[in-house]
Amino acid sequence: MRCSRRINLVQDKRTDRGQSAGMNRTLNILTQAAVSVVALTFAPAACAQTPGPEATAAAAAEMRTQWVIHPSLGLDAIVFLGALSGDQMASHYYAEEAAEFRARFTAEENAGLDQLGAMARETGTLVGPFLALVFSVQPTDTLEDVIASAQDPETRLRPGFAQTQYWREERWPNVSAGVQGPVLAALRALQREGFEAFWRAQMEELGIEETVARFHAALGPHDVIAEQERLLGRPLEDEIEMILLNFSMPYGIRITGQRFISHISYDPDTQLRIAAHEIFHPSFDRQDEALLESLAPLRDDPWMVSIVEDHDPSFGYNSFLGVLGEGSAQALDQIVSERMGFARDPHRRWIEHDGGMHMLAAALYRAMLDDGFDQTGGRYEDWLRGAIARGVLAPDNVRRLAAEVVGEEAVNAWGPHRSARETTPSHAAPSHD
Repeated sequence: MRCSRRINLVQDKRTDRGQSAGMNRTLNILTQAAVSVVALTFAPAACAQTPGPEATAAAAAEMRTQWVIHPSLGLDAIVFLGALSGDQMASHYYAEEAAEFRARFTAEENAGLDQLGAMARETGTLVGPFLALVFSVQPTDTLEDVIASAQDPETRLRPGFAQTQYWREERWPNVSAGVQGPVLAALRALQREGFEAFWRAQMEELGIEETVARFHAALGPHDVIAEQERLLGRPLEDEIEMILLNFSMPYGIRITGQRFISHISYDPDTQLRIAAHEIFHPSFDRQDEALLESLAPLRDDPWMVSIVEDHDPSFGYNSFLGVLGEGSAQALDQIVSERMGFARDPHRRWIEHDGGMHMLAAALYRAMLDDGFDQTGGRYEDWLRGAIARGVLAPDNVRRLAAEVVGEEAVNAWGPHRSARETTPSHAAPSHD
């Protein structure tokens, strides 16, 4: 396992923000973003004896998951661009810091940030999470790293990002122009106005080295990779990388590789639940047109259209693909969390989380339990295709399955009777899945 103490820093400990937020929010980006890590708890022996040297050595030999935990100045600067450009949720947490830096930026730099935010809202993209995903194909430890990538996105970012499932050729020209324009200008402005010193002082105050050591001790015994492989039906690497940031609230963000961003203030149990979720992005081929078209009846059903269009857009998941991707990941992580002993109650989870929009997650979870997939495992994508072919994901049945988990009232809250005009943007801390 690699040593994770790569930077002599200390986390931003927003206990008032982080602890009240509970568990870190995930997004599946481009149509939206996401992240993950995994964990396994061991039941105590019946006689509660202390394991001897041989048992300890055997357990260590079987342990696969290697946790790499560290901060990143460059990624924190990238994610901070969300608050600086007016992302509704991020601005709620970082309004004071954003105002402080914007007051020192030039009018042209602020206009560029405003333009960046307006374009993101128009396309349903979240600035910080999406840019973190794009920039993560190159080194991001320092401001110099991310500035170098912003100066030359065609050479530094495009080749790596084009290899991900989030790549869309037709969208890249706009992404590249935004990176070379307002993003680069904002990063240079942050460098000029002392963001690095500001960040290091906050991290030191929050004790990043102690936090990294505490997380290694708490998460180290938890081996989640094998359980995730069992449900995805594909091999995973042994290493999970958790990047602790100061400006990532309220999001948990999946970036390239088996890596995710989480907020430094979350407790170990919260980090475990985030980890159980994020590696399930993606759980199916997002570019498989035949698979997506087979779900057209559900996609076009007025009830599902209401979920996609009438939820608070600041939560993300502003497309059917986004809802499907997140719903699949949540259903799978619920199974993992239950088997490992750190799950939330599914009824409460899917009633409360993101305004109760994840009805599809509840239905997929119930359907997998009914089929015994939680016990047998297999390749989730194959299970999904089979469920579609058997009519399990027909609109009426999806509503029935979801109601078995959350109740009919929660299911019936969505539909043509609900208008996007009635949706009040939420400033409350999300329940973080």
